[in-house]
Amino acid sequence: MAGGDEKFLNHLGRYKSVDSISKAFKEARQAAASAGKPVTLTDKSTPEEVKAFREAYGIPEDAAAYPGDFRNDFKASEADTAILGEFKAAMHSKNVPPAAAAAALDWYQDFATAQQQELDGNMVKVAKETQGALRSEWGGEYDGNISAVQELMTTHLGKDGFGDMMEMRMMDGSRLQDHPGFVKMMAQIATDYYGSNAIFNGDIETTSKTIDEKIADYRKMQTDDPAKYRSPAVQEAVAALYAQKEKLDARKG
Repeated sequence: MAGGDEKFLNHLGRYKSVDSISKAFKEARQAAASAGKPVTLTDKSTPEEVKAFREAYGIPEDAAAYPGDFRNDFKASEADTAILGEFKAAMHSKNVPPAAAAAALDWYQDFATAQQQELDGNMVKVAKETQGALRSEWGGEYDGNISAVQELMTTHLGKDGFGDMMEMRMMDGSRLQDHPGFVKMMAQIATDYYGSNAIFNGDIETTSKTIDEKIADYRKMQTDDPAKYRSPAVQEAVAALYAQKEKLDARKG
């Protein structure tokens, strides 16, 4: 079997039977066939095979040492930062090579950036449409209605609370303050709270002064033109002013 080769004869001498020589030959052929092929894992891979795979692809044993971070040009939110930790842990547990994980992270950053740009664009679009629709519907009462809403919400929520609520974003990227239904509801509540928006100037003291001035005009009418003052239309307007004044005095108290 050695064919006159002394070194090979010494090597064959290690085997005690023809079967052992056959087994060694088979294993050597399998090793030669596998040489140069990339290391792969399956569901049945042993811990030793997993370790060899990680060493071959530079995957650390500790998930905390797994490479990968956001690019400098990516504006990561708190949610993105939290996701990054989970992403690394998931990539490590699945034995994903760092280069492949980096490519996946690049995709996420590009996707998140494009999505945020789309949401911001929709925010601007909805804001413009809502303002235009409400100005058309309310006409000259638009500024008074908006001022009443701002005053009411700031009074109850505080300046910071009001700002937080106004910047609240919906799933489509638009802000709560730009939803017509919400604005109309708050305008109705605010004008019911303060009274007619026609004389609302965004400040309770100023509004009260304006009411007093209107009441003074009607008192002058009572002296100058008693018949007109006693007319149903004027009496209704005077009653509404006193009711509004009573409301505002209660708010200030």
